[in-house]
Amino acid sequence: MCYQVQLGKRQSESTSSRESTLSTKSTGSLGSIGSTVSTPVRVLGFASPVKRTNLVKRSGSLYAALSTEDKARQAVRQAFALSSERLLGTAECAYSVRRIIGFGANGVVLGAVLHDRFPVAIKIIYKQRLHIAATPPDEITLLKHLRGNAMSLRYVDDWQDAHHFYLVTELFGSDWLASSSASTSTPPLPPLVFSAARKAGLPPVTVSLPFFSGSADLWAWASAYRIHVLKVSNALHSLLPVAPVKQIIHRIAAALAALHAQGFYHADIKLENILVQSVADKLEIRLADFGHARHASFGISRYGTQDLTPPEFLTGCPYAPATLDGRASDVFALGLIMRVLLNETGQLPVAVFSENMNVENLHYNDILRADMGFYPFPAIEDLDSDAQDLMNSMCMVDPAQRLNIHQVLAHPWFYDD
Repeated sequence: MCYQVQLGKRQSESTSSRESTLSTKSTGSLGSIGSTVSTPVRVLGFASPVKRTNLVKRSGSLYAALSTEDKARQAVRQAFALSSERLLGTAECAYSVRRIIGFGANGVVLGAVLHDRFPVAIKIIYKQRLHIAATPPDEITLLKHLRGNAMSLRYVDDWQDAHHFYLVTELFGSDWLASSSASTSTPPLPPLVFSAARKAGLPPVTVSLPFFSGSADLWAWASAYRIHVLKVSNALHSLLPVAPVKQIIHRIAAALAALHAQGFYHADIKLENILVQSVADKLEIRLADFGHARHASFGISRYGTQDLTPPEFLTGCPYAPATLDGRASDVFALGLIMRVLLNETGQLPVAVFSENMNVENLHYNDILRADMGFYPFPAIEDLDSDAQDLMNSMCMVDPAQRLNIHQVLAHPWFYDD
Protein backbone atom coordinates (compact mmCIF):
# COMPACT_ATOMS: atom_id res chain seq x y z
CA MET A 1 0.00 0.00 0.00
CA CYS A 2 1.28 3.46 -0.85
CA TYR A 3 1.62 5.79 2.10
CA GLN A 4 0.34 9.34 1.80
CA VAL A 5 2.19 11.75 4.04
CA GLN A 6 0.19 14.00 6.34
CA LEU A 7 2.48 16.76 7.50
CA GLY A 8 1.99 18.18 10.96
CA LYS A 9 0.67 21.73 11.11
CA ARG A 10 2.61 24.58 12.62
CA GLN A 11 2.02 25.09 16.33
CA SER A 12 2.14 28.85 16.24
CA GLU A 13 -0.72 29.93 18.45
CA SER A 14 0.60 31.78 21.47
CA THR A 15 -1.40 32.01 24.67
CA SER A 16 -0.86 35.76 24.57
CA SER A 17 -1.80 36.20 20.92
CA ARG A 18 -4.46 33.78 19.65
CA GLU A 19 -5.81 35.46 16.58
CA SER A 20 -5.77 32.37 14.38
CA THR A 21 -4.09 29.10 13.56
CA LEU A 22 -1.09 29.78 11.35
CA SER A 23 -1.46 28.71 7.76
CA THR A 24 1.63 30.46 6.47
CA LYS A 25 5.04 28.88 5.98
CA SER A 26 7.83 31.42 5.76
CA THR A 27 9.96 32.51 8.67
CA GLY A 28 12.51 34.96 9.88
CA SER A 29 15.31 34.32 12.30
CA LEU A 30 13.56 35.93 15.24
CA GLY A 31 10.85 33.36 15.88
CA SER A 32 7.19 33.07 15.04
CA ILE A 33 4.64 35.88 14.95
CA GLY A 34 0.93 34.51 14.83
CA SER A 35 -0.98 35.82 11.81
CA THR A 36 -4.55 36.50 10.87
CA VAL A 37 -4.07 35.97 7.14
CA SER A 38 -3.02 33.08 4.88
CA THR A 39 0.02 34.40 3.07
CA PRO A 40 3.43 32.96 2.23
CA VAL A 41 4.96 35.13 4.93
CA ARG A 42 5.68 33.75 8.38
CA VAL A 43 4.60 35.79 11.40
CA LEU A 44 5.77 36.33 15.16
CA GLY A 45 3.71 36.24 18.48
CA PHE A 46 3.81 39.52 20.33
CA ALA A 47 1.67 40.46 23.31
CA SER A 48 -1.63 42.12 22.54
CA PRO A 49 -1.72 45.91 22.82
CA VAL A 50 -2.94 47.45 26.05
CA LYS A 51 -6.10 49.54 26.25
CA ARG A 52 -5.95 53.08 25.00
CA THR A 53 -5.72 55.81 27.61
CA ASN A 54 -6.67 59.48 27.44
CA LEU A 55 -3.20 60.57 28.48
CA VAL A 56 -0.97 58.94 25.87
CA LYS A 57 -1.82 58.10 22.30
CA ARG A 58 -1.08 54.49 21.39
CA SER A 59 0.99 53.76 18.31
CA GLY A 60 -1.27 50.75 17.76
CA SER A 61 -4.11 53.16 17.04
CA LEU A 62 -2.16 54.38 14.01
CA TYR A 63 -2.64 50.94 12.46
CA ALA A 64 -5.91 49.93 14.16
CA ALA A 65 -8.07 50.04 11.03
CA LEU A 66 -5.53 48.17 8.89
CA SER A 67 -5.12 44.49 8.12
CA THR A 68 -2.06 42.74 9.52
CA GLU A 69 -0.31 43.00 6.17
CA ASP A 70 -1.19 46.67 5.67
CA LYS A 71 -0.13 47.37 9.26
CA ALA A 72 3.29 45.86 8.48
CA ARG A 73 3.62 47.87 5.28
CA GLN A 74 2.76 51.11 7.07
CA ALA A 75 5.10 50.32 9.97
CA VAL A 76 8.04 49.74 7.62
CA ARG A 77 7.38 53.09 5.92
CA GLN A 78 7.25 54.74 9.36
CA ALA A 79 10.46 53.00 10.40
CA PHE A 80 12.32 54.36 7.37
CA ALA A 81 10.97 57.83 8.13
CA LEU A 82 11.76 57.77 11.86
CA SER A 83 15.03 55.80 11.76
CA SER A 84 16.32 56.81 8.34
CA GLU A 85 19.93 57.17 9.44
CA ARG A 86 19.99 53.54 10.57
CA LEU A 87 17.96 52.04 7.73
CA LEU A 88 19.26 54.08 4.80
CA GLY A 89 22.95 53.61 5.43
CA THR A 90 23.79 57.11 6.66
CA ALA A 91 24.87 56.24 10.23
CA GLU A 92 28.03 54.54 11.46
CA CYS A 93 26.01 51.48 12.50
CA ALA A 94 23.70 51.43 9.47
CA TYR A 95 21.84 48.60 7.80
CA SER A 96 21.08 47.88 4.17
CA VAL A 97 17.55 46.46 4.29
CA ARG A 98 16.93 43.80 1.63
CA ARG A 99 13.53 42.18 2.30
CA ILE A 100 10.58 41.65 4.64
CA ILE A 101 10.97 38.28 6.37
CA GLY A 102 7.70 38.11 8.30
CA PHE A 103 5.00 40.10 10.05
CA GLY A 104 2.24 39.76 12.62
CA ALA A 105 -0.27 41.68 14.68
CA ASN A 106 2.34 43.57 16.66
CA GLY A 107 5.55 43.49 14.67
CA VAL A 108 7.43 42.96 11.43
CA VAL A 109 10.89 41.50 10.70
CA LEU A 110 13.28 42.79 8.04
CA GLY A 111 16.24 41.01 6.51
CA ALA A 112 19.25 43.32 6.21
CA VAL A 113 23.03 43.47 5.94
CA LEU A 114 25.32 45.30 8.34
CA HIS A 115 28.38 46.98 6.79
CA ASP A 116 27.60 45.18 3.50
CA ARG A 117 28.80 41.82 4.81
CA PHE A 118 26.99 40.61 7.98
CA PRO A 119 23.40 39.33 7.46
CA VAL A 120 21.04 40.42 10.23
CA ALA A 121 17.35 40.35 11.10
CA ILE A 122 15.72 43.56 12.33
CA LYS A 123 12.64 42.95 14.44
CA ILE A 124 10.38 46.02 14.55
CA ILE A 125 8.14 45.82 17.61
CA TYR A 126 5.19 48.21 17.65
CA LYS A 127 5.09 50.26 20.83
CA GLN A 128 2.00 50.17 22.99
CA ARG A 129 2.16 53.94 23.38
CA LEU A 130 3.93 56.73 21.55
CA HIS A 131 7.01 57.29 23.66
CA ILE A 132 10.51 58.37 22.67
CA ALA A 133 12.31 56.66 25.59
CA ALA A 134 10.22 53.73 26.78
CA THR A 135 11.55 50.75 28.73
CA PRO A 136 12.66 48.09 26.22
CA PRO A 137 10.80 44.76 26.15
CA ASP A 138 12.21 41.97 28.29
CA GLU A 139 13.19 40.07 25.13
CA ILE A 140 15.74 42.75 24.21
CA THR A 141 17.16 42.89 27.73
CA LEU A 142 17.47 39.10 27.91
CA LEU A 143 19.17 38.69 24.53
CA LYS A 144 21.74 41.30 25.52
CA HIS A 145 22.33 39.31 28.71
CA LEU A 146 22.70 36.04 26.76
CA ARG A 147 25.36 37.24 24.34
CA GLY A 148 27.69 34.44 25.42
CA ASN A 149 25.15 31.70 24.62
CA ALA A 150 26.26 30.47 21.21
CA MET A 151 23.02 28.56 20.54
CA SER A 152 20.62 31.43 21.16
CA LEU A 153 20.17 34.08 18.52
CA ARG A 154 23.06 36.49 18.83
CA TYR A 155 22.21 40.02 19.80
CA VAL A 156 23.67 42.69 17.52
CA ASP A 157 21.97 46.00 18.28
CA ASP A 158 18.81 47.69 19.49
CA TRP A 159 17.28 51.15 19.47
CA GLN A 160 13.91 52.83 19.58
CA ASP A 161 12.02 55.73 18.10
CA ALA A 162 8.63 57.18 19.02
CA HIS A 163 6.68 54.36 17.35
CA HIS A 164 8.82 51.23 17.58
CA PHE A 165 11.46 49.21 19.35
CA TYR A 166 14.11 47.66 17.08
CA LEU A 167 15.95 44.44 17.93
CA VAL A 168 18.77 43.33 15.63
CA THR A 169 20.13 39.78 15.71
CA GLU A 170 22.15 37.55 13.44
CA LEU A 171 20.23 36.19 10.46
CA PHE A 172 20.37 32.44 10.91
CA GLY A 173 19.04 29.36 9.13
CA SER A 174 18.88 27.58 5.79
CA ASP A 175 15.80 27.91 3.59
CA TRP A 176 14.50 24.35 3.83
CA LEU A 177 11.51 25.02 1.58
CA ALA A 178 13.53 26.40 -1.33
CA SER A 179 13.79 23.11 -3.21
CA SER A 180 10.88 21.28 -1.63
CA SER A 181 7.29 20.77 -2.64
CA ALA A 182 6.49 21.65 0.98
CA SER A 183 6.87 25.30 -0.02
CA THR A 184 3.71 27.31 -0.20
CA SER A 185 1.68 27.43 -3.39
CA THR A 186 0.21 30.78 -2.38
CA PRO A 187 1.33 33.55 -4.76
CA PRO A 188 3.94 35.85 -3.21
CA LEU A 189 2.81 39.18 -1.85
CA PRO A 190 3.59 42.21 -3.98
CA PRO A 191 6.74 44.01 -2.84
CA LEU A 192 6.59 47.10 -0.69
CA VAL A 193 7.73 50.07 -2.77
CA PHE A 194 7.90 53.61 -1.41
CA SER A 195 9.94 56.80 -1.46
CA ALA A 196 12.07 57.45 1.63
CA ALA A 197 13.42 60.85 2.60
CA ARG A 198 17.06 61.26 3.60
CA LYS A 199 19.05 63.94 5.40
CA ALA A 200 18.63 67.53 4.30
CA GLY A 201 20.29 68.16 0.97
CA LEU A 202 20.05 64.54 -0.21
CA PRO A 203 17.37 63.48 -2.67
CA PRO A 204 14.81 60.84 -1.58
CA VAL A 205 15.41 57.23 -2.56
CA THR A 206 13.01 54.58 -3.79
CA VAL A 207 12.89 51.56 -1.48
CA SER A 208 11.67 48.23 -2.86
CA LEU A 209 11.37 45.33 -0.41
CA PRO A 210 10.18 41.85 -1.50
CA PHE A 211 8.41 39.53 0.92
CA PHE A 212 10.41 36.39 1.73
CA SER A 213 8.50 33.13 1.28
CA GLY A 214 11.03 30.59 2.57
CA SER A 215 11.45 29.08 6.02
CA ALA A 216 14.44 28.24 8.21
CA ASP A 217 12.70 26.74 11.23
CA LEU A 218 12.46 23.17 12.48
CA TRP A 219 8.96 22.77 11.06
CA ALA A 220 10.30 23.51 7.58
CA TRP A 221 13.28 21.18 8.02
CA ALA A 222 11.06 18.30 9.14
CA SER A 223 8.47 18.90 6.42
CA ALA A 224 11.06 19.05 3.64
CA TYR A 225 12.87 15.98 4.96
CA ARG A 226 9.66 13.96 5.24
CA ILE A 227 8.80 14.76 1.63
CA HIS A 228 12.29 13.65 0.60
CA VAL A 229 11.92 10.38 2.54
CA LEU A 230 8.51 9.80 1.00
CA LYS A 231 10.00 10.11 -2.48
CA VAL A 232 13.02 7.87 -1.93
CA SER A 233 10.91 5.20 -0.17
CA ASN A 234 8.45 5.08 -3.08
CA ALA A 235 5.70 6.44 -0.85
CA LEU A 236 6.04 3.64 1.70
CA HIS A 237 6.66 5.88 4.69
CA SER A 238 7.79 9.35 5.78
CA LEU A 239 9.65 8.53 9.00
CA LEU A 240 12.59 10.81 9.66
CA PRO A 241 15.96 9.08 10.13
CA VAL A 242 16.87 8.78 13.79
CA ALA A 243 20.43 10.17 13.46
CA PRO A 244 19.55 13.77 12.47
CA VAL A 245 16.67 13.80 14.94
CA LYS A 246 19.09 12.82 17.71
CA GLN A 247 21.45 15.56 16.61
CA ILE A 248 18.73 18.21 16.62
CA ILE A 249 17.22 17.19 19.97
CA HIS A 250 20.70 17.13 21.53
CA ARG A 251 21.50 20.60 20.14
CA ILE A 252 18.23 22.03 21.44
CA ALA A 253 18.88 20.46 24.83
CA ALA A 254 22.39 21.96 24.88
CA ALA A 255 20.97 25.39 24.04
CA LEU A 256 18.41 25.05 26.83
CA ALA A 257 21.12 23.88 29.23
CA ALA A 258 23.06 27.09 28.62
CA LEU A 259 19.90 29.16 29.14
CA HIS A 260 18.77 27.24 32.22
CA ALA A 261 22.25 27.43 33.77
CA GLN A 262 21.87 31.21 33.82
CA GLY A 263 18.57 30.87 35.67
CA PHE A 264 16.22 31.56 32.75
CA TYR A 265 13.54 29.55 31.02
CA HIS A 266 12.34 30.08 27.44
CA ALA A 267 8.60 29.35 27.90
CA ASP A 268 7.83 28.90 24.19
CA ILE A 269 9.84 25.97 22.87
CA LYS A 270 8.23 24.81 19.62
CA LEU A 271 9.16 23.93 16.06
CA GLU A 272 8.78 27.51 14.85
CA ASN A 273 11.14 28.92 17.49
CA ILE A 274 14.04 26.64 16.61
CA LEU A 275 16.04 27.73 13.58
CA VAL A 276 18.07 25.13 11.71
CA GLN A 277 21.08 25.66 9.48
CA SER A 278 23.26 23.21 7.61
CA VAL A 279 26.93 23.90 8.36
CA ALA A 280 29.56 21.63 6.78
CA ASP A 281 27.13 18.70 6.61
CA LYS A 282 26.09 19.21 10.24
CA LEU A 283 22.92 20.72 11.62
CA GLU A 284 23.24 23.75 13.88
CA ILE A 285 20.33 25.36 15.70
CA ARG A 286 19.44 28.63 17.38
CA LEU A 287 16.72 29.28 19.92
CA ALA A 288 14.57 32.22 18.81
CA ASP A 289 11.73 34.38 20.11
CA PHE A 290 12.43 35.11 23.77
CA GLY A 291 9.25 37.12 24.29
CA HIS A 292 7.99 34.76 27.02
CA ALA A 293 11.35 34.06 28.68
CA ARG A 294 11.75 34.94 32.35
CA HIS A 295 14.03 34.21 35.29
CA ALA A 296 13.06 31.01 37.09
CA SER A 297 12.78 32.88 40.39
CA PHE A 298 9.58 34.53 39.12
CA GLY A 299 7.80 31.21 38.71
CA ILE A 300 5.58 30.61 35.68
CA SER A 301 1.80 30.86 35.23
CA ARG A 302 1.41 29.81 31.57
CA TYR A 303 3.39 28.52 28.63
CA GLY A 304 3.74 30.43 25.38
CA THR A 305 1.88 28.08 23.01
CA GLN A 306 -1.11 26.17 24.25
CA ASP A 307 -0.54 22.96 22.23
CA LEU A 308 2.80 22.48 24.02
CA THR A 309 1.59 23.56 27.44
CA PRO A 310 2.39 21.04 30.19
CA PRO A 311 -0.22 19.72 32.65
CA GLU A 312 1.03 21.66 35.68
CA PHE A 313 -1.17 24.58 34.61
CA LEU A 314 -4.36 22.53 34.99
CA THR A 315 -6.80 22.97 37.86
CA GLY A 316 -5.79 20.90 40.86
CA CYS A 317 -2.04 21.10 40.37
CA PRO A 318 -0.47 21.14 43.85
CA TYR A 319 2.18 23.66 42.79
CA ALA A 320 1.43 27.38 42.95
CA PRO A 321 2.55 29.34 39.85
CA ALA A 322 5.09 31.26 41.93
CA THR A 323 6.78 27.99 42.89
CA LEU A 324 6.76 26.36 39.45
CA ASP A 325 10.08 26.29 37.62
CA GLY A 326 9.60 27.17 33.95
CA ARG A 327 12.72 25.19 33.08
CA ALA A 328 10.73 21.99 33.75
CA SER A 329 8.08 23.26 31.33
CA ASP A 330 10.77 23.72 28.67
CA VAL A 331 11.82 20.09 29.14
CA PHE A 332 8.21 18.94 28.66
CA ALA A 333 7.93 20.95 25.44
CA LEU A 334 11.19 19.46 24.18
CA GLY A 335 9.77 15.99 24.84
CA LEU A 336 6.76 16.84 22.69
CA ILE A 337 9.05 18.08 19.90
CA MET A 338 10.98 14.82 20.09
CA ARG A 339 7.70 12.93 19.70
CA VAL A 340 6.69 15.06 16.69
CA LEU A 341 9.99 14.29 14.94
CA LEU A 342 9.89 10.56 15.68
CA ASN A 343 6.30 9.72 14.82
CA GLU A 344 5.29 9.03 11.25
CA THR A 345 2.80 11.85 10.71
CA GLY A 346 4.68 14.71 12.40
CA GLN A 347 1.61 15.45 14.50
CA LEU A 348 1.62 16.58 18.12
CA PRO A 349 -0.33 14.41 20.55
CA VAL A 350 -3.55 15.87 21.86
CA ALA A 351 -2.43 18.33 24.50
CA VAL A 352 -4.26 19.15 27.71
CA PHE A 353 -4.83 22.73 26.55
CA SER A 354 -5.83 21.92 22.96
CA GLU A 355 -8.97 23.58 21.63
CA ASN A 356 -10.78 20.23 21.46
CA MET A 357 -10.18 19.48 25.14
CA ASN A 358 -12.61 20.65 27.82
CA VAL A 359 -10.00 22.16 30.12
CA GLU A 360 -12.57 23.41 32.63
CA ASN A 361 -13.57 19.81 33.38
CA LEU A 362 -10.05 18.36 33.13
CA HIS A 363 -8.24 18.01 36.43
CA TYR A 364 -4.50 17.66 37.02
CA ASN A 365 -5.06 14.41 38.88
CA ASP A 366 -6.94 12.97 35.88
CA ILE A 367 -3.76 13.23 33.82
CA LEU A 368 -1.52 12.17 36.71
CA ARG A 369 -3.43 8.91 37.21
CA ALA A 370 -4.05 8.14 33.54
CA ASP A 371 -0.76 6.27 33.00
CA MET A 372 1.00 5.92 36.35
CA GLY A 373 2.39 9.46 36.24
CA PHE A 374 3.52 9.31 32.61
CA TYR A 375 1.93 11.61 30.07
CA PRO A 376 -0.63 9.46 28.22
CA PHE A 377 0.95 9.33 24.77
CA PRO A 378 -0.39 7.04 22.07
CA ALA A 379 2.21 4.39 21.27
CA ILE A 380 4.76 4.93 18.48
CA GLU A 381 5.26 1.67 16.63
CA ASP A 382 8.81 0.27 16.57
CA LEU A 383 10.26 3.09 18.68
CA ASP A 384 13.33 1.84 20.53
CA SER A 385 13.21 1.58 24.32
CA ASP A 386 15.83 4.29 25.00
CA ALA A 387 13.95 6.82 22.87
CA GLN A 388 10.67 5.92 24.57
CA ASP A 389 12.29 6.22 28.01
CA LEU A 390 13.77 9.64 27.27
CA MET A 391 10.53 11.00 25.85
CA ASN A 392 8.47 9.67 28.76
CA SER A 393 10.96 10.96 31.32
CA MET A 394 10.87 14.47 29.82
CA CYS A 395 7.08 14.45 29.82
CA MET A 396 6.25 13.18 33.31
CA VAL A 397 3.02 14.79 34.48
CA ASP A 398 4.56 15.88 37.78
CA PRO A 399 7.18 18.51 36.89
CA ALA A 400 9.23 17.53 39.96
CA GLN A 401 9.62 14.02 38.49
CA ARG A 402 10.83 15.11 35.06
CA LEU A 403 14.44 14.96 34.00
CA ASN A 404 16.24 18.26 34.18
CA ILE A 405 18.00 19.42 31.05
CA HIS A 406 21.41 18.13 32.17
CA GLN A 407 19.92 14.67 32.76
CA VAL A 408 18.41 14.86 29.29
CA LEU A 409 21.85 15.51 27.79
CA ALA A 410 23.31 12.52 29.67
CA HIS A 411 20.62 10.09 28.51
CA PRO A 412 21.87 6.88 26.79
CA TRP A 413 19.70 7.48 23.71
CA PHE A 414 22.12 10.11 22.45
CA TYR A 415 25.05 7.71 22.70
CA ASP A 416 23.53 4.57 21.17
CA ASP A 417 25.27 3.38 18.01
